[in-house]
Order: sequence, then structure tokens, then C-alpha cells
Amino acid sequence: MHRLSLLLLALAASLLCSCKTAKSVVASVSVKPSAFLTHGNELKEDRSKSPFLGNWWTNDKKLQAAADEKTQIYIAPVSIDAVRPMQNYLAKVEFSDKRRQKKLEELAKYAHKKFVSAFKGAKHPRYTVVDAPSKDAMTLDLHLLEWEPNALSGFIARETIDLLTFPAVGDLIWKPVRASTTIEGRLIEPKSKKPVYEFADKEEAKTIIVIPVQEAYPTGQARFAIREWAKQLQLVLHKEPHKKPVDSSPIQLWGF
Repeated sequence: MHRLSLLLLALAASLLCSCKTAKSVVASVSVKPSAFLTHGNELKEDRSKSPFLGNWWTNDKKLQAAADEKTQIYIAPVSIDAVRPMQNYLAKVEFSDKRRQKKLEELAKYAHKKFVSAFKGAKHPRYTVVDAPSKDAMTLDLHLLEWEPNALSGFIARETIDLLTFPAVGDLIWKPVRASTTIEGRLIEPKSKKPVYEFADKEEAKTIIVIPVQEAYPTGQARFAIREWAKQLQLVLHKEPHKKPVDSSPIQLWGF
């Protein structure tokens, strides 16, 4: 009966995605962008266009027209220059600044690879990915703003609670110390050097009913989120109704 209840909860959470971002409804997640974004204070949620918590589109018609003419995109190396300090007390115990910095550098390279892969592998590509900036290519700048690693001690504690009770109870009780990652980005028109689109989004570790493999590794949650963001952003920028970009439910049967 417990497992059936959780399955019904997962279904209900997925239905919430159709009317409002599931993160903002179920997980109470918010994002505070940095000075990396020119229009960070103007970001808004818009479920008709994007699954991200914050979005901004230019109102400059000439700028948008110039951007619409471009069919190439350069995806810059992902920045981690202004990543915020850890807040998770368990992660602080397990991760020295040196260890965290090393993992962040790995994540930045991983994120760049996955965003390039998502745009290159799109079924209905709007852009051709190029390896260097040019006057004919839009530039996508990305920044990892926050990263709370998966703490092994928290993972063990949650799994112990699950064994003593039933699946997902540990996730709910230990929610404040679960992993999370925040990203922000901007799409730049090459001639004006001005952004035509900016976004920010935060993902917390999913409540996973089946074995939560991704939480057993420090970067597991972040990598899962990065793969989702890459696919979602490609669809957001495509601007065609062939497939609407949607956010995944915060409650899932599995996540690898």
C-alpha cells in the first residue's frame, strides 16, 4: 500500500507540470540569479515557452530580427567563476574547497559537452554548432551558479530511514541537505553583443522511488540536471511547436 501511495503521488506531481513548474509547486524551489545576467531582476516563469524558473526575452524587434537570421551557435566553455559557497552542512563536512573546486571543473566540462551534444543531436535543429565565435553565430554563455554536492553521509542516512520505513521517507525528512544545482545562461547576438534571451533554473535531487543511484555519487544529481537542461534549452530556443519543452517531476520512479 505504501508503494502504491507513492506511485500515485508521483503521478500527481507529474500532472502539476502541465499547469505550473513542478519545482515551484512541490519542491518550493526558487532561484536568485547573479550579475552574470544583464536582466536577472526581470526573469519570470513562463510555462507557455519554457520549463525554467526564470526567463527573459528581448523586446527589441531589430535585435530579435538580427538574432532570428542566425543559423549557427557557439557554445562557450561553461563558467564557474562566481559559484556561491556551499550551504549544505553535510557537504561542508565532506568537501574541502579544493575537492569541491576540482569537481566543479569536471562538472563545467561535462556541462559543455552535454549542451554541445544536445544541440548537435537535435532531431529538428535550428542551429549548426560551431567551434569558435563568429559574426554569423549566436553565442550561448552558461554559468554554474550553485552546487551542493551529494553528501555520502546524507545518502546513507536517507537510505537507512527508507529501510526502516518505506521508500522516499528519507528524501522528505532530509530534504534540506539534499543535493542541488543552479544554472544561468544568456544567448548573445554577435553584432550587437547584446543578449536576446536569458534564463536561470535550479534543480534539487529528485525524490526517487526505485534505487537512487545518482545520489550515491558527489556529482550525480548535477549531471542528471545538466542533461535535462541541455535538452530543454535546445527546445526552448528552437521556437517551434514540434515538441514543447517540459520540466520533469520532482518525484520519479527512477533516475540515472
